[in-house]
Amino acid sequence: MFNVQDPKSLQQLNGFVGGLADKEYLQPEAAIGQLRTRLGTVGLDFQPPKVDGDKGSAVAEVTQFGGRYGKTTDNTNAGEGDIEDGDGVSHKKEGGLKLEFNWEKQANNTYKVFASLV
Repeated sequence: MFNVQDPKSLQQLNGFVGGLADKEYLQPEAAIGQLRTRLGTVGLDFQPPKVDGDKGSAVAEVTQFGGRYGKTTDNTNAGEGDIEDGDGVSHKKEGGLKLEFNWEKQANNTYKVFASLV
């Protein structure tokens, strides 16, 4: 599950993330908060997006293990001040990892929230 660059691992993580849609929530922020906690157990984190309106979507950048900071094997010969400061994912998966959210208010005044890692 930690190899986010591996399509099979990403599929398993998306199954984990997809469980969010199995419930209804009083507020979409509650679902996003629960997902943030669940993803934290596998070393992933994101800044919760702003939720506006009864229906909408948002994208959040995902970091792994708090990101990367410092000199790496990729930049050890670089000059002073060339410090790696990344998300912990982009060096393994081109473009990094993003979490796409969609939410919609239901007829019973609860919300369905859908999420997917891309």
